[in-house]
Amino acid sequence: MFMNSQMPELDIIWTSRTGEEALRHIDADNPDVMLVDMSLGEMSGTDLITRIRQHNRTIGIVAMTAFPLERYADYAAKAGAQAMVSKRFPKHMLEVIKTVGSGGVGEPIGAIHFLPVTQAFAMVSKPLKGTKSLSATERKIVDLCSQGFTSGEIAQQMGKAVPTVNTHLQRAMEKTGARNRTQLVAMYLQSQIY
Repeated sequence: MFMNSQMPELDIIWTSRTGEEALRHIDADNPDVMLVDMSLGEMSGTDLITRIRQHNRTIGIVAMTAFPLERYADYAAKAGAQAMVSKRFPKHMLEVIKTVGSGGVGEPIGAIHFLPVTQAFAMVSKPLKGTKSLSATERKIVDLCSQGFTSGEIAQQMGKAVPTVNTHLQRAMEKTGARNRTQLVAMYLQSQIY
């Protein structure tokens, strides 16, 4: 296992390949720190972090990616992660895991700052309203709609089926109270200004 070979001083209690599997592991065995890949398959890393943080005020979460950190830092911080690291630098990853494990947070990435676990829990566990209640996937789809893409084009870009994209849009309309896609996009764009 890569993590064991690169960081033998860590006690890795479990690994998982899917977000749902990770959530089941958490219910059975609560880790001190959890590494979350931002590029998970069926559930985005942002959605997994949000689901963990909405119900857990003790696990430190370190988001990781092979992409430039700026690509996901804002999503990770808003979802409740304590740090963001690159998969390409295992020694730095180890330092950040230790920092988060002792209650700290990772270095800011540009203007993005991370919150300690208890503050992140308080932020994420509050009931959200309007477009703030949208999942990362829903926000991405609505953002693409705001750029003029059709459901078919969005599905192709995101590697999803058209009915899946439409289901996400329907859920987004229900969460925000939007009557149609046009109103949903208008609400989304308005929220980006303020």
